[in-house]
Formats: sequence, structure tokens, C-alpha cells
Amino acid sequence: MGISPPPNRNNMRPRRLPARHALVWAACAGGVAGLYAADSGAPLQVSATVSPIARLEQLPPDPLLISAADLARGYVDAPQALRLRVYSNSRAGFVLDVTTQSLWFTAVAIDGLDAGVTLGAEGGAIVQRWPGAPARDLRLHMRFNLAAGLAPGLYAWPLQLRARPL
Repeated sequence: MGISPPPNRNNMRPRRLPARHALVWAACAGGVAGLYAADSGAPLQVSATVSPIARLEQLPPDPLLISAADLARGYVDAPQALRLRVYSNSRAGFVLDVTTQSLWFTAVAIDGLDAGVTLGAEGGAIVQRWPGAPARDLRLHMRFNLAAGLAPGLYAWPLQLRARPL
């Protein structure tokens, strides 16, 4: 008689099924339970809850080239719109969390959402109401107000974006 290896803890954790799989399982369980309820004459109710989700797809933005003319003007416009695709099943919409990763700017103006938004260097959260399709394409135009003491050069993209459901 040998000693069996300990169970794999990853296989012991409950797994979340994608929404469509959960609905199929709920429908199957309801159908099978309905057969048993029909035999006993007792009513049986089955329900399923789909948790709201949101996720974001984006290509990594290119670094920004800040010139002496940009420094003299006090701001730099991102040369290309930031392209995002947001997926969500929330009927209320989503929140776009903006986190700063570099402090070479004092504020960022963002156009391309339901309304123009300006955030400080600390970032913030932007609520987007969304009563429609499961996916939405966004093209965000950004203007960064430059911090004092900055030198001309190539700077890494300073923002990280994340979507969450409302």
C-alpha cells in the first residue's frame, strides 16, 4: 500500500464559469429538476445570477517624444489616439480607472468619452454609462500638461487603464 500524493489545491478551488456556461448549466439543472418536480407534484424554482464583468483590451501605447517647443508651450498632445475596446455585461456601464505610472505631467485632458475629462497627476476614475452592446470601441485623445523642470526627450507612457463594471 503506497502513500498517495497530496491533492492539488488548484483543483480543489471552486471555479467561476463564464456567464454563458453558467446559463447553460442553470437551464440543464432546471430541466432535470423540473422532471423530478413533475413526478412529485411540487413546484421547483431555479434561478441563475450573472455577475457583472468588464475588461479592457488595448495595444501598449508608444512612448511620447517631448520637444523643447512642447516644454515652452507647457503641454504635449499624444500623437495618436489611444484605442481601447471595452467588454462588459453590465447594463449600467463601466468605470475606467486611470492610474499614473510616471509623474512627468501635472494633469491630463481626455477626449473621446461621453464627455471630456481632466484628471490630475494622481489619476482617477471615470464613469461611463453604457446601455447597449457588449463591446464598445474608444479612441481617446490625450493632452498632458507638463511638469516643471522637464527636459526634452522620449518618455514612457505614463498611464495605466483598467475597466470595471458599474
